[in-house]
Amino acid sequence: MILGAIAVAVFALAWGTPAPAGGEVPQGWTFPTIGSLNGTWELSVGAHLWADHFDLRNLQLRADIDLAPGLRWHALARSNRLLNGLGEWEPRLDEHYLEWYGFHNSPSGVFSFSVKAGRVRYLRFPYPDAISTFDQVPGVEDLGGGVDVTGYSGVIATVDYAHRSGFGLHAAWVDWCFGVDRPAEWAERYVFYRRTSPPWHFEARFGDLPLRTLPMGKTGGGYSLFVGRSMGDWDVGLLWEDISGQQTYTGIVVTFKQDSITRWMGGLAFDYTRAPEGFAFQLPLLSGTFGSLTRLDASREPAFTGVLMAPGRRGFLEPRGLVLVGEIVAERVRTYWQNGQVRNWYEHRLSSWGRTSGRGVVAVMVEDPWYLQLEALVSPHTTFSSWEALQEWERDRLGPAQLSQRVVYRFYAPPGVI
Repeated sequence: MILGAIAVAVFALAWGTPAPAGGEVPQGWTFPTIGSLNGTWELSVGAHLWADHFDLRNLQLRADIDLAPGLRWHALARSNRLLNGLGEWEPRLDEHYLEWYGFHNSPSGVFSFSVKAGRVRYLRFPYPDAISTFDQVPGVEDLGGGVDVTGYSGVIATVDYAHRSGFGLHAAWVDWCFGVDRPAEWAERYVFYRRTSPPWHFEARFGDLPLRTLPMGKTGGGYSLFVGRSMGDWDVGLLWEDISGQQTYTGIVVTFKQDSITRWMGGLAFDYTRAPEGFAFQLPLLSGTFGSLTRLDASREPAFTGVLMAPGRRGFLEPRGLVLVGEIVAERVRTYWQNGQVRNWYEHRLSSWGRTSGRGVVAVMVEDPWYLQLEALVSPHTTFSSWEALQEWERDRLGPAQLSQRVVYRFYAPPGVI
């Protein structure tokens, strides 16, 4: 009843808020695409090492292809079901799904939807907020002869409405299938509030929130509160989470800026693990593109002129004789926590404008390096009054980590075509 009343209030705000002056908010539906049959692929292998061992593992092939506006295919296959080692050949799909998604921008806010069909290990959509960075990452219980699925399998529908006041609604529904026999259920259903007042950032959720127990996909009624503060080269934030059906959790997250160290850690998916103790990596081997998509390399591409800079800034290399007709800004995210194995990949399409497909359009992809974006620690304890209490908090904590890569797709065409 309370959740429904808040939902009505949010939508009343959505319809009743006048447009901001100047018309700076784009309006209408967008279904971003980088062009039919354009996409990327990558082959990588994992490693875990310590003084007494060096194990290769998690040989994986990832592929992503846009099929039509708002429709794309994603697959992430690994060579076997072993926790460590490459000695067996038993390919399996960690992720494999079709996704249909889109956005509606209005003067009052943004409505987003995503429908995935297949196997999924990452629910965050349209973009991970501060509270979601503490979410439990699907583990490795399916490796070594355990359960078959540790993420989500079926049809996953997600809707999100973010009002410009800071209030909003979010819900994710899972119709379990493709090898999982469970009744359809809500994986998330809550109202939220977000506000940034530099250097502070505040977030709150109330509703049916995801439990940190297995199997994933269960919820309990409750709330989550977050407060964060910018500290210059890094940000720090604190979480308090009280959900029916589990203990009260507290957490701390540190968000890093890009530098040589975080780029090195992100490019190799570096992690320190406690069980087993050691250093984990995911080492890139080969990568490429599908279709007519060009990955820009300033040192080897004589058809371009200019100075290569980070996405979002002036100075991109421009194709000679063509004009810029469209652009998509995106961010790729990978997460891990248990055993340091990186088993998911998702590209958030953050903004788009202009023409991004069709006859005569040249698609150019400019990538920032991967970097370690954040480390989040969350534990089922709320007492910090003694050293023993702190040790207990650390012993039982989970440690989700997030890697990020910004990418800009720029689209060009001859002047006479547009």
